Amino acid sequence: MKMLRFFLIILIAGNSMSCNSQTSSGKGGWIGDAEEYRNTISSRHKNPFTKISREQFNQIIDSLIAVAPQLSKEKFIVELFKINSQIEDEHTILFPDNEMELPFKFELFDEGMTIVASDSANQSFLLNRIVSINNIPWSLIDSLYRTLIKRDNSSYIKFFEAYYFNNVDLLKGLDIVNNTSGIPFQFISPSGDTINEVINAIRKVPNETWIYAKPYKNLLAYTKKNNYWYQYDENIKALYFNYRHCSEDENESFRSFNKKLFETIELVKPEKLILDFRFNGGGNSRILKPFIEKIQKTYLNDSGRFFILIGRKVISSALMNVIDLKKTTHAFFIGEATGGNINHFGELKSFELPNSKIMVTYSTKFWENWTGHDGSFHPDFETGNKLSDFINSYDKALETALQK
Repeated sequence: MKMLRFFLIILIAGNSMSCNSQTSSGKGGWIGDAEEYRNTISSRHKNPFTKISREQFNQIIDSLIAVAPQLSKEKFIVELFKINSQIEDEHTILFPDNEMELPFKFELFDEGMTIVASDSANQSFLLNRIVSINNIPWSLIDSLYRTLIKRDNSSYIKFFEAYYFNNVDLLKGLDIVNNTSGIPFQFISPSGDTINEVINAIRKVPNETWIYAKPYKNLLAYTKKNNYWYQYDENIKALYFNYRHCSEDENESFRSFNKKLFETIELVKPEKLILDFRFNGGGNSRILKPFIEKIQKTYLNDSGRFFILIGRKVISSALMNVIDLKKTTHAFFIGEATGGNINHFGELKSFELPNSKIMVTYSTKFWENWTGHDGSFHPDFETGNKLSDFINSYDKALETALQK
C-alpha cells in the first residue's frame, strides 16, 4: 500500500502569513481555495460522501464561501478543518503552511496535554502539563480542538490533537490566542507546582533540532530510529523487535534484516518475542510479509510467547500488518487502540491549495481488511498512556508483555 510517510514527511515549510480581507477576497483568495478543495475532493477522492452527503458537503462549502472574503487566514483554515473533519477519512488531512509555532512539541497523555520537546530556550518547561492558555482552561481548549478532527476514533483524535497543538494559526483561528508573542500559559510541573509564564511563538524552521524530555533516553522503545531493529536480553530470554516504518531502511533491506532476525532466534532460542508497532504510521504493507510468513511456522507462534504492542500512531499499512498478524498467529496484543480504523480509505494522493498553501492529502482506494469489524483495532490488554509512567521511564505495555 503506497502512501506518503504518514506522520513524518508531509510537513511543508511555511513562508506566507500576512493575509487580510483584501487578499482573501475574489477567486484568487479563500474563495478560490474553497472551490479548489471542493472540486478536487469531490472528483478525485474514492468516495468522500460515506459519512456526509454530497448535498451537505456542498452546503457547508457554500456557507464558507459566503463569508470567506471577511475571514482572516487563520479563521479560514479553522473553518476548512471543520469541514474536512466531517468526511471522517483518516487519510484526508490538512497540513497548514504556518510560519509560526509554539516552541514545544506535545503528547496527549491520560492526564492531559504535556510538553515532551522544546527549543533550547524553553527546555525548563519539559514535562509540564497545560492548565490554561490565555486564561482559557484546558478542558475548553480540548473541546475546541476536537472540532477540527474526525470524531469516529478516539485514538486518532489523541494523536492529531497533540500533532496540531503547536500550530499558532489554529490557536488564533480558534480564538485561543490573539498574538504570536506574549501568550500567557499556566502549567503544572511534574512535582505539582503551578507555573505561570508568558511564551513567545517561534518561526517554524524545517528540520529544527528539538530537545526531548529525558524519559526518551531511558526507554528501550526510543533507543534507535531505524525503520526496524531488534535487541535480545539474555537475562529475561526476550527478543524485542521494533518496527517503526513500513518501508525499506536505507542501510539494510528488510529481507536481509529478517534473515538475521530469525538466525538470531534460532541461535538464542528466546522464550518471548515482542513486536513493537506503536510508532508505525504506515508505508508499504508488503515489506513485513517475509516476517509474517516466517513467524507463523516457528515455536514462538504460541500462546504466551508472541506479543505485539500497538497504539494510537498505528494506522494504514501498519494496521493492515497488525490485522494480518491477528488473523494468522496466536499473538497477544497490548497497548492502546489503534489510530487507524480496521477498514479504511487509503492509497494517498495530495494537492496544494493555491492561496493558503495548505497541503491536502486524500484517499483513492478503500481497504476492507476485516469484514464485519468497525472502528479501531483494540488490544487484548489496554495499558493507557499515563504521564506518570512516562516521567518515571516506565513502559507499561512492554513491561506487561514481559510479565505475561
